[in-house]
Amino acid sequence: MNSEELQYAYELRQLEEEEWFDQLGNDIHETNVEKGFWGDPEIMDKYAAKLALVHSEVTEVLEALRKSQGPDKVTEEFADILIRTFDLYSTLVEAGEADPCLYDIMIRKMEANKARPPKHGNRWG
Repeated sequence: MNSEELQYAYELRQLEEEEWFDQLGNDIHETNVEKGFWGDPEIMDKYAAKLALVHSEVTEVLEALRKSQGPDKVTEEFADILIRTFDLYSTLVEAGEADPCLYDIMIRKMEANKARPPKHGNRWG
């Protein structure tokens, strides 16, 4: 350990155990602020949040299957996936981050997938 690391470890030891994680959290956050990971929300943060919502809908399909909530619930959750996906896609097209030709690319991708090996060459799929 260098002298800064030793000093930091010493300072942590002076805290009560229940304060360690709070202090570590504060220190980590301070470093991340300095490195530009926090501040005004950037547009990519919004895109990431919307992608996370798509993922949450995928999880809801899994939960509907796991809890045997029936075909209607499963299909409803797939509709939510598509709604969130198409909403984000249109937003990205407007921003110039995606091409406005999803149908053509989807057809090409489906054709390309037909030519791929089973499980796309992976052990499991």
